[in-house]
Amino acid sequence: MSVAGFLSRLDARLAGWAGQVPGAELVPSVEELTWRLSRLAEREPGLCQMRQIGTSRGGRALQVLSVGTGRRSVLVVGGPHPNEPVGYAAVMFLADLVAGQAKLRDGVSWHFLPCVDPDGAALNSEWTSLPLGLHIQHRYFYRPAMAEQPEWTFPIPWRGGVHHFGLPEQQALAALVDKLEPTVAVSLHNAEFGAPFFVASRDVPGLAGRLAVVAADQGLPVAEAAPGDVVGWPVLGPGVFRMPPVEELVIRDHEQDTPAYGAHLTHYAARYGTLTLLPEVPRWHTGTVFADSPPSVLDALAEVLAREAAEVRRLVDQAGLPDGVFARATADTLAVTDTVVRSWRQRAADLAAVPGPELAEAHYSRVMLTLRAAGMAVRATDEAPPGRAVLAARARLERTLFERAAQCERQLQITPVRLRSLVAVQACAALAAVALTG
Repeated sequence: MSVAGFLSRLDARLAGWAGQVPGAELVPSVEELTWRLSRLAEREPGLCQMRQIGTSRGGRALQVLSVGTGRRSVLVVGGPHPNEPVGYAAVMFLADLVAGQAKLRDGVSWHFLPCVDPDGAALNSEWTSLPLGLHIQHRYFYRPAMAEQPEWTFPIPWRGGVHHFGLPEQQALAALVDKLEPTVAVSLHNAEFGAPFFVASRDVPGLAGRLAVVAADQGLPVAEAAPGDVVGWPVLGPGVFRMPPVEELVIRDHEQDTPAYGAHLTHYAARYGTLTLLPEVPRWHTGTVFADSPPSVLDALAEVLAREAAEVRRLVDQAGLPDGVFARATADTLAVTDTVVRSWRQRAADLAAVPGPELAEAHYSRVMLTLRAAGMAVRATDEAPPGRAVLAARARLERTLFERAAQCERQLQITPVRLRSLVAVQACAALAAVALTG
């Protein structure tokens, strides 16, 4: 049986696996995942190999589990962003699956990188190990500034030369791609809200349709409107978008002398003809339905987001925070917020009605950005020397975060999506990509 033939039988296996997840809905930590993969390599020494490919900035090992020796290599990255932990569960499931199913290794070798940013994952560990909660997640939230994200810091042409970001995690990932020359690379992402969507490096006949079926089979229809991260990107099918060439992406320049981010893994792997796929799945369902609205509604939402960002910025300035990972991440999030506000105002100025799905995506972006900025600003105050200004700013930011999280929960009527469903979408997407490139 081929990979394609196995797809139809996957859901039953997922049902059996779901009962083995601790607490039913808790993702494994990076440490637990790495331990599980190591035990798999010890049990199957002729089939599996665990090896270190580098070391993080904080001294943590970057390890890869390889399963099988087939000529076609498949690379699966479980933690491309440290605030997106669903991929840890998907890697655990997929590694067990391909190790136990010889037909999935027919001509294929699988390579699992549990997490490309273990330092960032450690800074999220206080909420990823707990049941989902909007406030607790963002109180202990960390998403690095773009210039510190390994997946988005591949070298780029810059002002007549080439800019290198110098991240050891990115360099290890690049070396792994060079070694494997993968046929398929799958980077497992998740968002807070919205519908599943996928980003691919190129069009593959049948893939977009299969991905829509994968999501629908789990009761998660793909996104009707382009989520904020992919607005304006080429559409390959419902909920499937093509990553633009790096020269078409806007490189934000915070300091006027260095780029805010670089090329993506997708761009780097393209030299080997790799099909790169990014499945993006939501952690929460939202019960609120947004109707088609006049552009003034989007303009008003832009004003709300601008005020919320300005309040966080004012409190950060009041505290006089020192440089640190949380201060840099907060500044980066506020810079993204400014860009989003400008884009909404430009969209509202064209006087066209805003479809309900597009307005919903805007509300999701507003919630995500305002909670991230407030939460990481709180953590930035934790890094600062104690003083009256810092303590006052922290108290206000804590209150702001709590109030905004409660307000968002009411306004969006959120409920968690089953982890099993999210793992199913990511796992089936990976298998579909392998099947359709064989």
